[in-house]
Amino acid sequence: MDDIWDESASIPFWGSIEQAEKWSALASHCLETVTKSESPREMVLETWLLLDYAVRDLIVNGYGLYKFCQEDLDLRYELLPQSFRALLKFFKDTISYQSGLTPEPSPSDHYPPYIRSSYGFLKYLGENHGDIDKRLKEIEAEYLAKQHPELAEQVKQGWQFFYHEPREERIGRVPSGWLDVVSKLDEDWFVRAEKLREARNKAAHSHDLSAIAKVFGIAGPRTVDLVRDECLELLNKLLGIVPDIDGPGDR
Repeated sequence: MDDIWDESASIPFWGSIEQAEKWSALASHCLETVTKSESPREMVLETWLLLDYAVRDLIVNGYGLYKFCQEDLDLRYELLPQSFRALLKFFKDTISYQSGLTPEPSPSDHYPPYIRSSYGFLKYLGENHGDIDKRLKEIEAEYLAKQHPELAEQVKQGWQFFYHEPREERIGRVPSGWLDVVSKLDEDWFVRAEKLREARNKAAHSHDLSAIAKVFGIAGPRTVDLVRDECLELLNKLLGIVPDIDGPGDR
């Protein structure tokens, strides 16, 4: 499961390479659990837990609050709504509000589209070229100094190509790259997330297989496999994770 990401899908992630490694490990664990489990309740709860984490992580990173998250004070859970329904509403409202703001000119306007690559390649760079981040920042500063010297002061204030820390006067805004990521999460994405929320509520309060499956419109002798299929599809459509086609079940 080294390469679990569907590069053609919309992957709701924005953060550092270190965060990407943690996110990938959580996603791999979830995918393995859903693929191997024979408990629809466990499948649904694992799928929901990963989505809940992903949404919270995305919001916190968008507002540049990750650096304030500590083991004993995790803003993803202390600051954001505890209810998943309220969390989805807050997430949707944030996207709508931030998308409606008039963009401010910034050094990033003078860059070509930001570099995108697979997690596997970024991981390779980190393991085999540990100084790559430092070198890219040096190249970035060199580029701006030559092409746009009028931006030198703003660069000193913390602008970086890969991850833009908002300046004090931009405190209410999220990075444009974050908006690029979340803009791909359409109404269908939120409908699927709400469906998973309903299934999670059933699974959290009941071990009744038929009641959990009914949320997905599933019934009959192949209920376990069909719920697994549903969870794997949700992982793909909501989080861009490639289902394990070699798992159990006749799929």
